[in-house]
Amino acid sequence: MSTNFVFASVLASILLGGVFGLFLIDNAFAQNLYVSSDDSEEKQKELEQKKAERQQQAEEKQKELEQKKAELETQRENFEAKQIKKLNEYEEKLKKIKETSLSKNEKITSDNSNKISQKSKQLETKLTKKSEEIQQKLEAKSDNLDLRTKKILDKINSGNYMGEKTTTDNFAETYELVFDSVNATGLKDNSQTSSFTGKMIFTTFDKSKSDLKLELSECQITVDEIIFNCAFGKARTVSSGQSDVKDSLIIMAFLEDDVLEEVHTTLKIFLNANTPINEIDNSKVTILHPQSMISNLWILNGTATMSKIVSTTESISSGNDSDNSSQDEILTSDK
Repeated sequence: MSTNFVFASVLASILLGGVFGLFLIDNAFAQNLYVSSDDSEEKQKELEQKKAERQQQAEEKQKELEQKKAELETQRENFEAKQIKKLNEYEEKLKKIKETSLSKNEKITSDNSNKISQKSKQLETKLTKKSEEIQQKLEAKSDNLDLRTKKILDKINSGNYMGEKTTTDNFAETYELVFDSVNATGLKDNSQTSSFTGKMIFTTFDKSKSDLKLELSECQITVDEIIFNCAFGKARTVSSGQSDVKDSLIIMAFLEDDVLEEVHTTLKIFLNANTPINEIDNSKVTILHPQSMISNLWILNGTATMSKIVSTTESISSGNDSDNSSQDEILTSDK
């Protein structure tokens, strides 16, 4: 009996110990599970916070990009508005010139038919103003001239406009360029066309064996019913190809419209001949397209006649046969 009691006591102790042990294990597992759950929540919160920060940064960058885009768009619109304003002002001015010129021409054509020829000659004489006369008028109102024109007048007055001479000889040769068949095509609208008529007269400023440098003395040009005179200009010979034959001429002239009497625009002409320019007596020349133009207005193309009106027997200097392009920057910018 006592033995059974002892055995029962031992068995009860073992069972109680096992139950207590299971209780301790469950308690420890529950604590670990609780800690793991807390860590997972913190990591989740940290990930969500980082995601929110990245989202905020992305939104801020997007706002910056949109702001820069808006600024660029505003600048573009302002620039376009300025360009449109300038274009409208220019077109209005050109319209005024056309209307005034047309009114002037209508008044002339209304004269008696018996006096038309005489009146036309008188008009041509009046319109063909010498460049020297125009320069004097420009100097009288120099305070109202643009900076480019002032600088050119300063060069003319100081004797630097034509560059340095390669010889001390004085020349009396005169060249005349008559525009026989030259067409003008609108620079911005090639469907707009006009005839380009008139003439230019040059005096010889300097020459060597093959080089020739000319100074513009007077001109009269009509395009799109607008009459222009030349305020100042110059020209020099160049080679059209790889050879040293100077068979081309580059002309730069600044035009004054006859109505408003102000420097209006720049004329650039590139022409080719079949012979060296300094050997021309009377010859057809080609006006090259699209190099030849009236800036911002017309591109020129066609033929003209170049003549040497007066030829004297001055001595020709052969000491310097270069084109002196560094000294004679004839292709000035038209801005």
